[in-house]
Amino acid sequence: MSVAVEIAIQDVEGLVVAAHAGADRVELCTDLDAGGSTPPVELVRACAGRLAALVAARDAKLHLSLHTLVRLPGGTAEFLDDPAQFAVDAAQVEHLAEDAAAMIEAGADGVVIGALARDADGAWGLDVPAMEAVRDAALTAASRALRSVEITCHRGLDALPDDAARVRAVEALVPLGFHRALTSGGAARAVDALASLAAMAEAADGLVEICAGGGVRPADIDALVREGRADAVHLSARLPGVAGAPASGAPSTQTDAAVATAAVDAAGAL
Repeated sequence: MSVAVEIAIQDVEGLVVAAHAGADRVELCTDLDAGGSTPPVELVRACAGRLAALVAARDAKLHLSLHTLVRLPGGTAEFLDDPAQFAVDAAQVEHLAEDAAAMIEAGADGVVIGALARDADGAWGLDVPAMEAVRDAALTAASRALRSVEITCHRGLDALPDDAARVRAVEALVPLGFHRALTSGGAARAVDALASLAAMAEAADGLVEICAGGGVRPADIDALVREGRADAVHLSARLPGVAGAPASGAPSTQTDAAVATAAVDAAGAL
């Protein structure tokens, strides 16, 4: 079977590590320790240029693609059971839409977006109008550039209250034209929510890729795919115990080549 490996990165050097490891996608963001936020346009442009050079030199898979998170700053990594963290007002939706367009214009192949809202009964679910506005901004930018774009729903899904809400969210992504859902199944570690992931995969029915992410280690990949029915896996592949900017004399990126390579090897063995 073919299982895509996506590496979360924060810099050009991380992109190079992921490319050399054989990753299929990278998700670029900043503030990864705080759950991630939209990267600067200049960084996206630099990564897009380096990716093209790596592919041309055959130092990366030909299909390696660059996706960027589009999330407002100020969030936290502790967002499980906190859907309000992903609620947005009209002004924030406009800001996210502008960011999504800017990411595509800077060379990103896709954007990772999401928003949550309460329905008339007070239950949390996808904020469909907000997500449509941000999606459409990315699609319009891609159309102007005469190229395609992929749209991923981010881990705001994991802040929803239960498995049933996540299944409904995945079902809603299909008519919205989303390509994938990035999710841990609502757990701190995706490998602890295999039944939830499998239920989301069942709901997706092959129309939306289920990308398992959240505390993923290379050793988890077999179970995530075989039992959780994930189509792809996502991990930060960071150096153990590293947080924040590298110290003087430390590696130039937090992305660990050994972990990234082990993840690609584990996926390739399936």
